[in-house]
Amino acid sequence: MKLLTVGVGLRGAKIAELFHKEGVRVNGAPLFKCFTILNDEAQLRTISIKDDRKFYMRDKKGVTGFLNSLTRIYEIWEGSLVLASLEDDFAFEISLDFCERLKKFSEDPLIYLTLVPSLGDVNISEIKRKMKEIQKVSDVIMVFEGRSEVDHKILNALNLLALAGEVDFKRRVSGEVVVDTSDVFNALKSDGFSVVGFAEQKVNFDFFKKKSELKAIRTRRVLEMLEQAMRNLSINAEIEKAKSALLLFCGPKDEITMEGIFEAINKVESLNEDIVVRYGDCPISPTLITKKVALVLLFSGLRSFKF
Repeated sequence: MKLLTVGVGLRGAKIAELFHKEGVRVNGAPLFKCFTILNDEAQLRTISIKDDRKFYMRDKKGVTGFLNSLTRIYEIWEGSLVLASLEDDFAFEISLDFCERLKKFSEDPLIYLTLVPSLGDVNISEIKRKMKEIQKVSDVIMVFEGRSEVDHKILNALNLLALAGEVDFKRRVSGEVVVDTSDVFNALKSDGFSVVGFAEQKVNFDFFKKKSELKAIRTRRVLEMLEQAMRNLSINAEIEKAKSALLLFCGPKDEITMEGIFEAINKVESLNEDIVVRYGDCPISPTLITKKVALVLLFSGLRSFKF
C-alpha cells in the first residue's frame, strides 16, 4: 500500500519524518512518500526531510501551490495519509483545505490520521465538531490519543498495514489468507472513526519441542496478542459497537496458525452480531538475531469514545 504521506503542523511533520526515516520499503522503494507543511521557519530546520518536500505556508492560500508541486513529482501512490493534531489550529485548518482540494481531482482513498488530546482533559464537544468537519473531506478518520510516545506506535502499526498487498520479489512468500490494499480500505471505510490496536511478541527458537507442542504455543500466542491489542488501542472507544474489524497477523509464516486466527475471529465477532470481520496474514522473515510476530487490529464505524 503506497501512500502519499503529508504531515501538517509540527506534530504531523514529526510523524511524517519518522515514516521518512523508518517507514517500510518493498523492493527498495519506500511505501510512504513523505511531505510536510509548516508555518514556522525554525521548525522547518528541525525536520530532516529533503528540502523539496518541506513546505512553508502561512495560510490556506498556499495549499494550491503545494498541490501543484505534488503533480510535478513522478511517484505512484494508491491513497493518501494526512497527519495532524487537533490541538494545532493551523494544522487543522490547512489539512481540511488540503483534503477538500485533493478529493476534487483524485479518487484515491484518503486517510486522515488525527491526534486528539487525552480524553480526561478535553472539550469533547469541540473534538466532535472538528471530527465532523474532517469526515466531510476524508474517507477514513483514524484516531490516536496524542501522547508523546504515540509516534512509534503509529509507525509500527502503519508499517505493517502498508505491507498488505505488497509483493517482495526477492522473498516470493505469500500468506495463507492474503490481505490486499482494497481489504484494508474496505475495512476502514465506514461512518464514524477508526481505532488501531497493536501487539508484538518475540519468538524463541525452539528446536527440541514436538510439532504438537509448537502448534499449541503458536495458537496460544495468537490469542494472547489479540487480548494485548484490544488493551492497547490507539484511543479508548466503544468497540462493542464497531461496524467492521480487520485482523492482520505478521511474522514468520510457520509461527501463525489458522486455528489461532479463527479463534481470534470468533472472539471479535462476539462483540456484536453485525460486525464484519476481515482477516489475513503477512509473512515477514526473521532476522539472524530474533524473530517476532505482530498483530494489527482495526475497529471501524465507531461513534463514541470511552472515558
